[in-house]
Amino acid sequence: MLPPLKLEEPRIAYPSGPAIGRYVDILYDQWFKKILGAEGNEGLILDILRELIPERTIDSVSYTKKKRRKVNPFIDGHDAYFDIECTEKDGTRFVVEMQKTEQVNFPERALFYATFPIQEQVEAEIKDKKNRRSHDRQFDYAPVYIISFLNFTLHEGSDRILYRYSLIENSSGALMTDRINFIFLEMTNLKRDSVLPEDSFAEKISFAFTHMGSLRERPAALMEQVFRKLFTACEIKQLSEEEQYQYKTDMTTKMDWENILYTAELRGTERGMKKGIEKGIEKGAREALVATARRMVQQLGYTTEQAAEATGLQPEQFLNQIT
Repeated sequence: MLPPLKLEEPRIAYPSGPAIGRYVDILYDQWFKKILGAEGNEGLILDILRELIPERTIDSVSYTKKKRRKVNPFIDGHDAYFDIECTEKDGTRFVVEMQKTEQVNFPERALFYATFPIQEQVEAEIKDKKNRRSHDRQFDYAPVYIISFLNFTLHEGSDRILYRYSLIENSSGALMTDRINFIFLEMTNLKRDSVLPEDSFAEKISFAFTHMGSLRERPAALMEQVFRKLFTACEIKQLSEEEQYQYKTDMTTKMDWENILYTAELRGTERGMKKGIEKGIEKGAREALVATARRMVQQLGYTTEQAAEATGLQPEQFLNQIT
C-alpha cells in the first residue's frame, strides 16, 4: 500500500537577482556614468556617437566637466542631472543617458532637459562681453543631441530599437533646425537572448547593455572595436578595491529592492484576488435574489411589493429583468 501523500504549503519563489559576475551591470545610472563617463574613456563614447550619428564627422569629444554637470531650474531647489555630457570641437553638445525604469511623459521630459545645454550656450555668450557676437549671429548656438538608452519601450509591440526625432515641417518634412536632435534606443524591443554578427549596431549595443551584468565573456558576434573597448572598460577587475566593494554593495541593495517590489506586487495580487472573490460572492448573491424576485412575480403570482419585501431588494433592481 502506498504511503499517503504529504501536502506542503506552497512556497513563495522570490527572484534571486543576478549574481555578481565578470562585468559591471551598466543598466544602473551610477555605473553607466562611471564606466562611460570616466576620464580616459572618451574614445569609447566617441565610437558610440559615431555609430549612432553617422551623418556627422565627429573627430573628438571631451567631457563637459569632470563631475556630472547639474542644472537647477526648479523652484523647490532639487537638482536635475545629466549622466554624461560631452562636447565636440565646434561646440556641439552630446548628452548620453541610461534610463533603466520607465518614466511617465519621457519624451516631454527629454525635450525639457534638451533646453538646458541650449540656454547654457546663450547665457555664456551674453556674459562674454569681449567676444560677444553681432546681432545677426545671436542664437547661433551649436547643435544639441540627446541620446537615451531606454530599458523600456515607448512603442508597445514594436521590434524596432532605434528612433530619431528632429524638428520638421509637417507637410514637406523639411528640417526647421538642426540644433536639437533626439536619439532613443528602446532596448527592450530586442526580444531575444542572443546576438548575431549581421545585427545592426542598435541591436548589438542593446544586447550588450542589457546583458552585460550576466555575461561571462564578450560574445563572438560583438567583434567591433567599440565593443572590445566597452567590455574591457566594464570588467570588474578594472575597478579599484573601493569601487568593487561599492559595486557589490549596490548590487546587494538592488536585489533587496527587487525583492521588496516583488513582494509588494505579490501581496497586491493576493489582496486583489481576495477582493475579487468577495466581490464575486456578493455579485452572485445579488443575482440570486434578483432571480428569486423575478420568479416570485412571474411564476408564483406575488406582487412587486411582496417580492421586494421578501428579498430586500428595491423594485427597480429587478423590474427591468421582468419581460
